[in-house]
Amino acid sequence: MNRGAGAAVGAAVGAAGFAIFHGQYPTSQLYGPTICRVPEAERMIALTYDDGPNPRHTEELMSVLDRHGARATFLLIGKWAEREPGIVRSLSDAGHALGNHTWSHPTMPLRTSVQIHEELRRCREAVEAAGVSFSKVDGGDLMRPPYGRRRPGTLRAMRESGYTPLLWSITCYDWRRTATVDKLVARGSRARGGDIILLHDGSNADPAADRSASVAATDEILRRLTGEGYRFVTVPELVGGGSA
Repeated sequence: MNRGAGAAVGAAVGAAGFAIFHGQYPTSQLYGPTICRVPEAERMIALTYDDGPNPRHTEELMSVLDRHGARATFLLIGKWAEREPGIVRSLSDAGHALGNHTWSHPTMPLRTSVQIHEELRRCREAVEAAGVSFSKVDGGDLMRPPYGRRRPGTLRAMRESGYTPLLWSITCYDWRRTATVDKLVARGSRARGGDIILLHDGSNADPAADRSASVAATDEILRRLTGEGYRFVTVPELVGGGSA
């Protein structure tokens, strides 16, 4: 390979890496604005949970949150919401915020706009069948793309369907097989005012996945950070408090 061809290949690889990075790095705003952190909300933190509702752990998690006087935001998979309408209603009744996490948890940049609209529609219908609605921020309903993956067309389709994109600023990596309560607590306890923490109360592959470590870590994160004077609020409250 001559020098010119090598440079072209290197440039192409670099461009692809650049695109991939900004298409899934949670705080990147290159492809369009998303909610990932609200630094103005100095003494508030938002816990968010993906991939539920989970019949084994979501209600247990609600009890932990209630014990600490905390509210959180739950991003629901539609096919699990359809199975557990009672849990969906309980989350709403307890004052937690709800958002769309698609019907089946696809990688959205690999889907057409038509397919994205369908994923969002089916999830919305499952939640509304439980008698509740998604929470609104900045004029749109909350929605988090699975894995945080997006591209300009992904975000455009989300907004066309009436959603405000939500990402995060701190992840606890609780989906990893090597995750332990201590590791999750160490990561989550780094949060400061305005941060949005990503945890999971479910799994896209198993409606009743074991998330006991996430529940236990939530208890300890709340104990530590409320002891430092932080309040745990929903994402709509975080955004509203940060802009007040």
